[in-house]
Amino acid sequence: MDKKEFEKIKELYDNGNNEIVPGHSFENHVLKVYENMKKIIPDEDVDREVLEYATLLHDVGRCYERNCGHAEKGAELAEEFLIDDLGRNKKFADRVSECIRHHSNRPHLEPPNREAEILWIADKMHAMGATGLCRFLMTLGAKNYSCDEAVRFLKQRVLDAEERARDFGFDDMVEGLDPLKDFVKRYEEENHAPD
Repeated sequence: MDKKEFEKIKELYDNGNNEIVPGHSFENHVLKVYENMKKIIPDEDVDREVLEYATLLHDVGRCYERNCGHAEKGAELAEEFLIDDLGRNKKFADRVSECIRHHSNRPHLEPPNREAEILWIADKMHAMGATGLCRFLMTLGAKNYSCDEAVRFLKQRVLDAEERARDFGFDDMVEGLDPLKDFVKRYEEENHAPD
């Protein structure tokens, strides 16, 4: 990817950026997911070009669909952008958009190929540890979730991430979920302890 294409992708995120929580901005999230993807792929037999574009475009739907459906909207936007703005062929655009469509946990879609699995795991890696917890709570706070709702949602997301990480062969990632599990446990103990 050349610098001109990179700048065009960044511009997509700038459109409607007022709607994005800082934890999901291009600089604070997309580029981190891109770094995660780069760490994963050296030992993988994948289409690196598809992954590069899919990673950089994976959350473009958040600019337009704030509450839900960002993966589907992002897949549509990415396909149009790749064909209309970058002159890519439909087959390439379809492969990129398919990865984007499957990167979210909602709905619970099974990634169709290794590229989609890697995008999913690279995205979830940025949801781990203290940084991931902070981003998660910022996002749900911006959507007016109560503390109890946010923790229930986090608990389910952690269980899903643990199961899928193992299914995709990323067992070493599961350890990164421990701080999130500890947080959920402490929250539940503090707020739901018997009298």
